[in-house]
Amino acid sequence: MFKAVKELNKKQQENLKVEDTNRKLAINPNDTLNIIASFFKEKFQSETATEIEAFTGSPRKQHQPITIEEVKKSFDNLNNNRAPGEGGIHAELLKYGTQEPNKQIAKILNQTFERHENLDINAGELIAIPKPGKPKGPPKNLRPITLLNTIRKVLSKITLERIRPHVEQYLSHSQSGFRPNRSTSDVAWTHKWLAAKVNVENIAIKIAEIDKSAAFDTINRETLLKILEDIVNEDENRIIRFLLSNTIIDTKIIGATEKKPFFSNVGTPQGDSLSPVLFTFYLEHALKEVRPVLPKPSTPLEKVLPREIAYADDVDFFAFQDIDIEEVGKVLEKYNLQVNVDKTEFTNLSRGETNWQTTKKVAP
Repeated sequence: MFKAVKELNKKQQENLKVEDTNRKLAINPNDTLNIIASFFKEKFQSETATEIEAFTGSPRKQHQPITIEEVKKSFDNLNNNRAPGEGGIHAELLKYGTQEPNKQIAKILNQTFERHENLDINAGELIAIPKPGKPKGPPKNLRPITLLNTIRKVLSKITLERIRPHVEQYLSHSQSGFRPNRSTSDVAWTHKWLAAKVNVENIAIKIAEIDKSAAFDTINRETLLKILEDIVNEDENRIIRFLLSNTIIDTKIIGATEKKPFFSNVGTPQGDSLSPVLFTFYLEHALKEVRPVLPKPSTPLEKVLPREIAYADDVDFFAFQDIDIEEVGKVLEKYNLQVNVDKTEFTNLSRGETNWQTTKKVAP
């Protein structure tokens, strides 16, 4: 009965309208699948990136084995009514079932690292949905949603809880994304404070609002692991390495009979709760190299002003002099982060000669 009611209430997914490189609309579901899979394969797979090995060195136990309590806490943090992804295990079965799965999953995960036995949990099902307000047809106007294996979600949440203390220790105060007790309000407040400072001190500040193209999807995983060696402990690094290895994406289209799975070897894994935090570590390391190429503060006032404000991959740089975006781009390019010059905005913030409340026309 439950299955019958669920099928009756299920909303029919609209057929995707996708064009190939010749702008020819695909009609057959298999053709649609091939176009979408090829597009995202080009995006998430790089010929120059090295494939991450799941394990390095000799098999050995974790210094801090995964506990039953960690597994149970991860179960409890899983969201209800979510698609299970590869494996077909629904979160509710683990959250509201007996305690036995907690023991068995903790045992299996620990044996994975103790014996270097690879678990087949890193595959994801990619569902493409149209971006709101974008014209239908071009694959670039599709947003990829990746459904992950539930056991992988559990391992990611365990790792995320373990590395949380490192977030505050490593990230600078300028980063407000994916941190406890921080939000976009902090970014807005900082901009408001700068505007007030400009008005009171009668100074001018130059702002460069950097736009990076698909930053989460382009990071070099090998570089990320090297960066993490100085941030997280050995156990955490081993788990993260495992989660970055053997990532397979299988595109799903209603009505398609073919399969087009492909390996993804760049970027933080799609749909993983751990990915945003890993990206902030990666970006913070890159910004440490960017700061020396920014104009150096020369006055006491300049030294107290923030040099950048960041929220996830959005970064604004501040200076009293012109900011050399080309030099900034060269540094970020070393980390496979591409600056979109066309979408990068420059703003000069200064006090106007006339009170804005009495100004009727804003000069260009």
